[in-house]
Amino acid sequence: MSKGKDSFPIDAAQVVGLFMESVFYGIFLVSFFACMRALLWSGTWFKPFHMWNKKMLTASLLMFTVASLDVAFHLRHNLEAFIWFDGDPIEDFDRTSAWLNVIAMGCYVVQTFIGDAILIFRCWIVYNKRWDIIAFPVLFWVGTTVCGTITIYVEATINTSGKLLNASTLVPFITSMLCLTLATNVLTTCAYQLTVTRVYTTFSNAAPALIVYRIWTIRKGLTHRSAVILSQSPLTSIAIVLVESGLLYTMSIVILFALYLASNNGQYGVSNAVVQIIGITFNLIITSVDRRESGLESEASHRHHERNQPLHMISIKTTVSRFPDPAAGRSRSPVRGTTPESVDTKATGIANKWEEGGK
Repeated sequence: MSKGKDSFPIDAAQVVGLFMESVFYGIFLVSFFACMRALLWSGTWFKPFHMWNKKMLTASLLMFTVASLDVAFHLRHNLEAFIWFDGDPIEDFDRTSAWLNVIAMGCYVVQTFIGDAILIFRCWIVYNKRWDIIAFPVLFWVGTTVCGTITIYVEATINTSGKLLNASTLVPFITSMLCLTLATNVLTTCAYQLTVTRVYTTFSNAAPALIVYRIWTIRKGLTHRSAVILSQSPLTSIAIVLVESGLLYTMSIVILFALYLASNNGQYGVSNAVVQIIGITFNLIITSVDRRESGLESEASHRHHERNQPLHMISIKTTVSRFPDPAAGRSRSPVRGTTPESVDTKATGIANKWEEGGK
């Protein structure tokens, strides 16, 4: 492959890909440390060990490890091609079975495996651990893992050069892997009409997500039972975060899939960014939930403080006036004691501040 035959040669694509991944890695680091604070920190000190969410903590650390390794190996690959390789950098990048190319694919497969697993796990929890709800997503997730593993093996043993990921041997497996990943995201985040036949939402005319649908139905139930308006309820906030973060991940997969089918070298930059976007999506949901919990704790503390305020006395001055009935005066003699008089009395009351919560 020569530069003259391609308006966006692979050496330029790899440099742009490293830049894109570095930018997203910076965003990932910010979200990662915020996620670590949410998982490990409480108030002014660390949470007790028994309060750690070990599943989420393990997933976050694994994603951080994979994301960091992916950036490091892509930097190493660029240095090798442009500095240490004796020849055209394109020739080095085009070596499909080079160990750096194989490791890069391995990082992508592992990060996808973790991200989709967490997505399915959240869906399972939201639906009260119902296995029938996540049956299809689990099948797609297993299929994605199998296709990814085969892709790594074939890439490590393939002898072709010049086509890299678009080699005819790899195309079926990579295409299947991207399709299954997209299907998993669509089923758990964007649409699910196989088990849900009647849906009434205000998001859009499209079918709702499994997770978002569950949250939205709970929210509607609370709305019907309570007069409190839930437009800014915690359920609404969580649903919005799920839609936004899920859309970010899903759209990146759609763009990657389109570029891969078009055999455009821009796929390398997008695939590098996707490794970081998966981690960013995970961290955003963790930090969003933590912010909501912190807000609820602050609000509860504020209410407790208000309710424990000492009761204070208030004085109310009341004036009572009596007047005779004019109609009764015309029919019979005036009633004794009906002359106007004013009586000043003092009443003692108790004022207690009570904030009604949106329950």
